[in-house]
Amino acid sequence: RRHMVVSMIKQPANFETWLRYHRDSLGVTRFYLRVEDTPSLEALLSSPRWAGLVEAEFHSRGERDYFEQMDRQSGHIASVIPRARAAGLTHLLHIDDDELVYCAAGLPPLFRLLSAAGVERPNVHMQNVEALLPAPDCDNPFAAVRSFRHFPTQYCSYTNGKSFGVLAAAGLRSHGPHHFRSAATCGGGGAGSLDLPAGVAVVLHYESATYAKWRTKYLELARRHGDAPEVLSRVPFAFYRQSLSSARKLLHAEAEVRLRTPAAAERMRAAEEGAVRLWSKWKVEPEGLPPPPPPGETPLVLPQGITRLSPGGVTASPGRAAPDG
Repeated sequence: RRHMVVSMIKQPANFETWLRYHRDSLGVTRFYLRVEDTPSLEALLSSPRWAGLVEAEFHSRGERDYFEQMDRQSGHIASVIPRARAAGLTHLLHIDDDELVYCAAGLPPLFRLLSAAGVERPNVHMQNVEALLPAPDCDNPFAAVRSFRHFPTQYCSYTNGKSFGVLAAAGLRSHGPHHFRSAATCGGGGAGSLDLPAGVAVVLHYESATYAKWRTKYLELARRHGDAPEVLSRVPFAFYRQSLSSARKLLHAEAEVRLRTPAAAERMRAAEEGAVRLWSKWKVEPEGLPPPPPPGETPLVLPQGITRLSPGGVTASPGRAAPDG
């Protein structure tokens, strides 16, 4: 098995942590990246420690758009599949720059099931769980988080996991951001899928895992989509809708500050405090949780919908405590 990661990234945080984890803990032998609006990553990705593992294409996009992102992801995956086959790779993993693949029992069970999937089941699917921060001021969530929501009804974002694609399957293509299909399974359904048990592999999703990342993302989306009610009606997640509403309040307050209107500073303060409260309500773990098990031990599943676990191999960059992205 020689598997690789395909990803579309934009202004990621702690990105070298992400690269190193998937190389060292998941055995990834190649990264195919579409890098948007982040020219600062060129120095890292062309450095000797990554140049032989990473193929990166740099693009300038400007505004973030909630509804166009999946089309660009699908196009990137389609362009990578023939290159990955030509390089002799066997499996393609599509994940984002805020996700890690965690194997509680180590790599051998994952590798056995990847080999067993075959071309008849080109979509090797994992569940996802969602990160909760230990504190609002966490610098590197990949290294610090030990709590994850596991009840999908409580998630802030998607609930339908991510997948490996079997490159030997004829006509392999992405089926949205979460699945793969082949020429033989293009009708959909579950017949072309192998669902991995959570004890073998899950996706750890660190969506909006710092307040700064959340603020940047939703301010961009609010600028792009404005106050249009038809936009909110198409957004499926309560957290996203509430975040867009909060970001619009921040934009209105920023406009008042620029115009120096009466009470502008007070409105800016209230909008910022409201935004921090909203983010913390969704993203910070509750107090009083039992300690997590050490790396390599079985995750602790709690009845309130939180799993405590310690992903092995996740560390900050050498000699650096601050974000490395």
